[in-house]
Amino acid sequence: MRKGFVWLYVSIFFLVSSISFSAVKKTLIDFNVYEQNIAQVVEKDKKIHDEAVQKGIAPDLTQYGYPKVEFTPDDWTIDKWKVILCPSANTIRNNILSYTKKVPSKRFGDVLGVRIHFIEGRFLSWALISPPFDFYPFYDDGSDVNRGPNNEENGLVMGLLMNVGQIKSLSGWVYGLNYQMQTGIRLKDRNDLVHDYFLGSVFFDGWRKLVWNNPEYTDQIQDKALQRVALYPKSYPYIYFDSYVVYKPEQESGGDFVIYFKDVEMEYDRAIVTEEMDIEDEAIWGILAKERAAKRLRDLKTIGERLYLYQKEMRKQKLATEQTPSTETKPAETKPATK
Repeated sequence: MRKGFVWLYVSIFFLVSSISFSAVKKTLIDFNVYEQNIAQVVEKDKKIHDEAVQKGIAPDLTQYGYPKVEFTPDDWTIDKWKVILCPSANTIRNNILSYTKKVPSKRFGDVLGVRIHFIEGRFLSWALISPPFDFYPFYDDGSDVNRGPNNEENGLVMGLLMNVGQIKSLSGWVYGLNYQMQTGIRLKDRNDLVHDYFLGSVFFDGWRKLVWNNPEYTDQIQDKALQRVALYPKSYPYIYFDSYVVYKPEQESGGDFVIYFKDVEMEYDRAIVTEEMDIEDEAIWGILAKERAAKRLRDLKTIGERLYLYQKEMRKQKLATEQTPSTETKPAETKPATK
């Protein structure tokens, strides 16, 4: 009897352990819909923040002498993305000649176009292409930012994915122009730790889908490194897009370089089965909402201050342009000759 029980247990173990599950596949960012989706997030964030200030959940910084700064959809557009050069290439001239543009593609619609002016010479160099500000996972009320219209998880493509466990693969469409540059993707997790994923060389012309596959990933349950994930009051594990990385090898002489990016897709295991959660922790305790308010306070003291100075400088230059007297030469007036 006992021997039969052991055989039954072993049979069930091997039956269960031989089962494999497919990873979830989601789009992390897609520049054809990026501006539309980020505009929804910014407008909703402003509405929730104003309500939180009225309820006393979020602080009103103007009462402490800080300038009132409100993000607009225009602050997040593709043209406002940044090109950050490595220290050896970080000169005023190189920065002026390095920038991003929204570019129409016949195949994919709008894509991210990047011009990078690398240091000239056969040196190793690199550049980051990042959004104007970090993507944030929660609104001031603690709710997820990228919930879809039907409240589905990760239903809004805007540079952030919630409930991410082990990553199986990352991929993205890249447009090359026959230069021996290389590219990769940089992500950050809920602890703001940086993770780099190398996609490969862009020594080709036209569009190509570059893929990073996790060599440590397996679909077989018995081979996975299973572990428990701390839940509330920590947020669900999430990752957000930090930047593209472009590497210049010694073979390239530097100077101007142009590249285009369409999207980033990810295959991953869900960290938590949220459908099985019995209690809505955040609705009861509100801890994440308080953390979001505290982080917003820190951000507005730093990023918000820079944004305020930038907007002030733009207004100053606009005013100076409007008040500059015309330099057009007027024809000389002819006076009647005196006798």
